[in-house]
Amino acid sequence: MEERLSPNRRNLLSLRSQIAMAERGAGILEDKRSALVRELLYIYKDVLAGRHTLRDKMRDASTDLFRALGTEGKEGVVSAAFASKREVSVEVIERNVWGVRFPEILHRTLVRGLETRGYAFMTVSSTIDAAAKRFEILLNLMLEAASTETHMKRIGIEARKTARRINAINEIVIPKAKGQLQDIRRTLEEREREDILRLKKLKKRSTP
Repeated sequence: MEERLSPNRRNLLSLRSQIAMAERGAGILEDKRSALVRELLYIYKDVLAGRHTLRDKMRDASTDLFRALGTEGKEGVVSAAFASKREVSVEVIERNVWGVRFPEILHRTLVRGLETRGYAFMTVSSTIDAAAKRFEILLNLMLEAASTETHMKRIGIEARKTARRINAINEIVIPKAKGQLQDIRRTLEEREREDILRLKKLKKRSTP
C-alpha cells in the first residue's frame, strides 16, 4: 500500500524539489539516449559494410581454396597449412563511450609475405599461396568485425536501458510525485479556507 505523506509545507517543498530533479534527470537521460542512438546508427553503417565485405572475402577465399585443392590435392593443401601454422596474438582493451564499456580487439596485420608463411615457396603452387593470403585477409576482417559488432551490441543494450529509465521517470516517478503534490496542496488549501472561516466567526463573535 502506498505511503501517504503528511500534508505539510515541508513535504510540499520536498516534492517540488523531487519533481524538478526528476525532470532534469530525464532531460539528461534524453541527451544520453540521443547520443547513444547516433552512435548506434553510425556503428551500424560500419557493421553493415563490414558484413558485406566479409561475405565477399569469404567467397573469394573459398574460391581460391577449391582452386588449390583442385591443383595440389587435399594432401598438398593440408601439408602447406601445417607448415604455415602459427599463434595469433591479440590484445583486448576496454573502451568507454557514454558510460558504456566494451572490449576492443587490437592486433597486428595477419597478412604475411610469401617468404614468412613457413613453407618453401618453391615447393607450393601459386594457388596455395593465393588461398593462404585470402584467408589471412579474412581473419583480419573477422577480428575487426568482432570489435565493431560487440560495440554495437553494448550500445544497443545501453540505449534500451536508458529508454526504460526515461519511461519510468516520466510515467511513474513524476506522475506519482505530482499526484502527492496535488493532494497536499489541496489539503493545505482546505485548511487555509477553514482557518479563514474560523477567523471570520471569531471576529463576528468578538464584535459588539
